[in-house]
Amino acid sequence: MGIGIDLGGTAIKGGIVDYQGTIQKERMVKTQSQLGYAQVLNDLVVLIKELHQLTPEETGVGIGIPGILSADGATVVSCPNLNWKNRPLKQDLESCLSLEVLLVNDATAACIAEAAFGSTRDKKNSVILTLGTGVGGGVIINEHVIFGAHGVASEVGHMIMEENFYDCNCGKNGCLETFASATALIRYCQKQLDEGTESVLRTIKNFDARDIFEFAKAGDVLALAAVNRLTRYLGWAIANISDLIDPEVFTIGGGLSGAGEFLLEKIIAETRSRLTYPQYAMPEIVLATFGNEAGMIGAANLSRFI
Repeated sequence: MGIGIDLGGTAIKGGIVDYQGTIQKERMVKTQSQLGYAQVLNDLVVLIKELHQLTPEETGVGIGIPGILSADGATVVSCPNLNWKNRPLKQDLESCLSLEVLLVNDATAACIAEAAFGSTRDKKNSVILTLGTGVGGGVIINEHVIFGAHGVASEVGHMIMEENFYDCNCGKNGCLETFASATALIRYCQKQLDEGTESVLRTIKNFDARDIFEFAKAGDVLALAAVNRLTRYLGWAIANISDLIDPEVFTIGGGLSGAGEFLLEKIIAETRSRLTYPQYAMPEIVLATFGNEAGMIGAANLSRFI
């Protein structure tokens, strides 16, 4: 058994995960980042203690963080969604808990879940792209998670694609996640509506990415153009990564993966059109197995990969 925590910008999800990757018990609390680091730390401690009381085994804790960690995995160097910089989260948690705590980027946690139990279980070389509020990434080469010399590897969402009409939360302009995330999808559609483009989206107050995909499937011109724009940039990114490290498989996870085959088919077509050697180096591109549970499952199994 292991305790896996998925620390998100809106919710903290925790679960007790067995050795087959099944979540036995699950709890969730709201992320109160607006109240500062100390409040989120306290909420994490309370949640972890509650989960630990529910398992009869001595177990460690893994936490997926939506940001960058130090090379030793102890400090949250940067976490824009929570407004954290250089927070000693591992030390702070372990001083409140009689448990070892391991930290990892949340997309890498999802990558571990898929490699251990899901869509890439039998693959030695794999990449995950998590498409949600932003774009996360995780890379496994020869069955080893790639963290990099400074702990900042696999930040695929911040690859520069080309100039865009708004800046990324990281401060740069042109990051992949400003083209290929749920946020990007919504902001592009809103920009087009503001400029006078006609669409059924105009009739919906506070439309979200799910609405855009549904109307795209129904043939709405703006919604379909927005989805095609998103998958075009994803195809470019996957082709670039493929040409660099040649993985066997890419897994598409995160909330947008709920669009299913409609999304997947477009990504595959765009990737094939951009690869240097599509005739014999086309990677398999699949949907993630675990959806929004991947972060918890992977975090609970960090000790197998770290």
